[in-house]
Amino acid sequence: MIKCCKIIWPLLLLLAMACSGHKIVKEGGTEKGIIDKKKSAFPTSSFILGSGDEIAINVWRHEDLKRTVQIDPSGNIYVPLAGKVEASGLTVSQLREKIASGLSKYLIDPQVDINVSSLKSRKIHILGEVESPGTFILDQKMLAWEAISQAGGFTADANEKGVLLVRNEKGAARVAALNIHDMLRTGKIYQDIHLRSGDIIYVPPSFIANLERFMQRFNNIITPFISLERGIIMAPEVEDVLRGKEDEKDIVISP
Repeated sequence: MIKCCKIIWPLLLLLAMACSGHKIVKEGGTEKGIIDKKKSAFPTSSFILGSGDEIAINVWRHEDLKRTVQIDPSGNIYVPLAGKVEASGLTVSQLREKIASGLSKYLIDPQVDINVSSLKSRKIHILGEVESPGTFILDQKMLAWEAISQAGGFTADANEKGVLLVRNEKGAARVAALNIHDMLRTGKIYQDIHLRSGDIIYVPPSFIANLERFMQRFNNIITPFISLERGIIMAPEVEDVLRGKEDEKDIVISP
């Protein structure tokens, strides 16, 4: 039976990837938006750089200043002439302007070009009932079920109808439930489950004997990964799906 599940999982995944079109999701009877499945990557300029990211710097007509650097743990890089430059927390465009400003003390109208070589600061965590749980680099636009695929797919004990998405929003860990099983079976991709840096996907077991004990364990698991200044805020559907109750409504994760 386990071997059969492992064969069916990638087939379902391929079927979902083959589906085309858009899904309009409604919340309270109002159309909230669509996901264009043809767009598969973030524009580079929208990335917020962080420690560990690697960037290539090129200054026009100054080959001696061309180099590839990694943002250090303190969030800085070193650029000849410009010196130490704080890069963490900036977009590529902002960092380009900052370096150009530093170089302008020594060069006339410096033209700086920056390309991102590696975005190691953007990470997501896939935990629970997946074959290879761990932390993964979020270097492209990714849906929840695509992240689970990267972690090897579900185990035989996974609750595919109650996958938990944990997202840090203003100091609170907001938890919502995703019915990945139905998404793959029907090909419907619900709104706003594109993952953000720091998101946690937790796949609970299909059977939970004691919900209170499970929640205590869940809290202990996610605490090292996310800020809990305001505690954990559960969406209304979470307890129902963990108890095994069916929920036919489309699930929407707040932006």
